[in-house]
Amino acid sequence: MSSAKPRSHGSYVESLEFTEDLIRGELESFKDLDEDDIPAFMLVFISDGKPSDKLPEHKQRRESAVLRLALELKSKLTFFGMGIGASGSDFQQLELLVKTAEEWGAEGQFIHAGLNPASLSTSLSSMATSMTTTRNDLLSKKDGRREKTEKQYTMKKKSENHDLVPFRRETNGVSRWLYDPSVDYPWREVSFFNKQTQGFDMEKDPFGKGAERLAYMIYEIRPKTRGWEQVGSAMVAKESRYIEDEESKETFHTDFCRVQSKAKELAKLFNGAVGRAPLLKPTKDEVSVPPPIEFLKCSVYEYKNIDGVRCGLLVEKYLNGKFTKYNGNDGYVNGGLEDVPSIDLEIGEVKLTDFVHAFSHWVYVNTNHELLVCDLQGILDLEGRRPIFRLTDPAICSKAKKDRYGSRDKKRRYGKTDLGMRGIKNFCRKHICNDVCKALNLPSIRNGSR
Repeated sequence: MSSAKPRSHGSYVESLEFTEDLIRGELESFKDLDEDDIPAFMLVFISDGKPSDKLPEHKQRRESAVLRLALELKSKLTFFGMGIGASGSDFQQLELLVKTAEEWGAEGQFIHAGLNPASLSTSLSSMATSMTTTRNDLLSKKDGRREKTEKQYTMKKKSENHDLVPFRRETNGVSRWLYDPSVDYPWREVSFFNKQTQGFDMEKDPFGKGAERLAYMIYEIRPKTRGWEQVGSAMVAKESRYIEDEESKETFHTDFCRVQSKAKELAKLFNGAVGRAPLLKPTKDEVSVPPPIEFLKCSVYEYKNIDGVRCGLLVEKYLNGKFTKYNGNDGYVNGGLEDVPSIDLEIGEVKLTDFVHAFSHWVYVNTNHELLVCDLQGILDLEGRRPIFRLTDPAICSKAKKDRYGSRDKKRRYGKTDLGMRGIKNFCRKHICNDVCKALNLPSIRNGSR
């Protein structure tokens, strides 16, 4: 290990231009990310006095380096200047750099820490507080988010008898609507599942909840001689967990159905690709065939509340079986499932769950690296002649499209669970190719995304 002695005052120019190169190198690795997903940077510049590079050209180069970074990163750059020295030390140039950063859109702060350990400790605490504030500000701005208020609710007890569970009944102006992306107004009215239906009963307490939604049991009802009766099978009604989303229910419903409709379309194409793959054909002794992936068809039940205001609920069939989350939109992969059935195919013995993980990989490759269907959850239905994955509530992460000027559109195409390139990169880092991926000739994506 070598030792070095300081050469009087330090060179600001070399330090700043070296730092600029480092930050630009980091930004290059994030070039595919949406602007909102680019990380924030804090540049901590510590000096014990005026710089040793004193020529006018040095001053210009110093300010230019800070200016370029500030213009590039705006509020995602914090320039923290800390002067360590006795009272009267000359930190004029360091303060000037902080002001330059502020003038061109970055955050800036200068502190004269002195030589006292207590003062230095206070300065470092101030720097940490500044970092936390920047982080919280960026999180609150991202996607226009604001602090949300969760609804008041009590989760339904699993052991509760259905006949004893309290429910609410809606019979005023009840209608059922299906999402249809082929028309300008993407909703068309359809008949109920059961004849003579004129309303619904929905349990007051949710039996399940996710990151964004609450799930309730719901039943169609029809009039009888005296009162009403529930008809047909139990279904699931979904609504947002947050009060603020009540203001934009139509957007909430449209986003959900648009994602599920797109996932259903892509699953149909994937099932076709699996059926055509020679290595995924069953062996002579195998009675089962590869399981298709299906997404539930969702609809909206619209009704008028007690104030005459039109309201709506997302409704889909109830999945009866062991509900499993196979992967997430944050890179999560459920690789620890036990007792997973397998089938013998030409490529060898394949776990049924391999098809679910390969589906996400296949979508990413076959949409030209534009989309990733993830957050896959549901049941493996083994009751019929062939196993079927019945899934619901997926997420689609999308690569932001560029406009004619080369700027990426910040708007999430597939709602709040669309994490953009961040979600795609997380999946690419965690996904391990299986035999289904290989049989479909999917290239490895383990080391990142395009």
